[in-house]
Amino acid sequence: MLQLTKSRLVLAILLVVFATGALADPPSGYYDSVDFTNPATVRATVHNIIDGHTKIPYTSTATDTWNVLELADQDPNNSTRIIDVYKNRTQEKFGAGNNFYNREHTWPKSYGFPDDNSSNLPYSDCHMLMLCDISYNSSRSNNIYDDCASGCNSYPADDYNGEVGVNYRNSDVWETWIGRRGDVARAQFYADVRYSGDTGVEPDLILTDNTNLIVAVSDNASVAYMGVLQTLIQWHYEDPVDDRERNRNDVVQSFQGNRNPFIDHPEFVAYIFEGVISGVQDGLPTRGPVAIIASIYPNPFNPTTTIDFSLTRSGPVRVEIFAIDGKLVRTLLSDERQAGDHQVRWDGMADTGSRVPSGAYFCRVLGGSDADTRPLLLLK
Repeated sequence: MLQLTKSRLVLAILLVVFATGALADPPSGYYDSVDFTNPATVRATVHNIIDGHTKIPYTSTATDTWNVLELADQDPNNSTRIIDVYKNRTQEKFGAGNNFYNREHTWPKSYGFPDDNSSNLPYSDCHMLMLCDISYNSSRSNNIYDDCASGCNSYPADDYNGEVGVNYRNSDVWETWIGRRGDVARAQFYADVRYSGDTGVEPDLILTDNTNLIVAVSDNASVAYMGVLQTLIQWHYEDPVDDRERNRNDVVQSFQGNRNPFIDHPEFVAYIFEGVISGVQDGLPTRGPVAIIASIYPNPFNPTTTIDFSLTRSGPVRVEIFAIDGKLVRTLLSDERQAGDHQVRWDGMADTGSRVPSGAYFCRVLGGSDADTRPLLLLK
């Protein structure tokens, strides 16, 4: 009779659970202690909730990060395969030492924690690790996350269930494709809040817009930086949380014991990193969609079109236009708005001041924690 070790039995059970697509909410009361007095109290109390997780061995004969990540990044349509973060390619599960995918430190380990040891929790933290095509991982190297403005090489993402885009890289930055840029951004927010240097052993990981602070180290550091913060905030809004990311959060928690709070409550980004506390009274804000596109008319259009949308509660809202490859073309609105009906117009101009060519575009309206996206067609 086949004998399963305890760790393999747990893995087998989890595989069945997550293959069904069942998603778990956070444990009851998990975020009850969050203090919304001001941004500093939100940060401190969220940190206390996710601090002190169970360290998963990076590589081991027992359960290690390979086991966790092959469940966390599992193809939702095929439990024998994974989908990697940058190439968006579905691959057969091969385990450790394969020639197709490896483990990507979204916060590069060279920026703060290069030496794995028993006290180096970020090195094997699976909220920050993602499976990645080997060649794309090598190309990204330890480039910071930012929009690629010039001298860019393209790294296409596969079309999977209609999700497709392009990564871009130059000598300094890596721009993650539209379908996963929010995922890597929320992993960075988690790292910043989870690792605050308060044990005397763990590093203090800090997101910054000052790229001069982001330097590689040869030994584990007490303070380390990553970025670019404002770009990551933008990516968070451009690519809202989806079910695949929520499923990932559930899997990692089942092993580590802690969650990524920016997946459960995307609005925490505004509170902690943007200093927005308006609209918070007692307890947690309401989850769920808050932005709904009512109409885009005319569509197709030339030369202008009107986007009518509604907000189910007051708060920050962004209205953006994207090209078919996922590149941000125009930010039409980024401000606070009251609950109710609103409209903006797009005149076919890009943020650069130039007129965009004929073709298909997408309008995304994000208010709070979720987004609504509709296609547009500009005809000249």
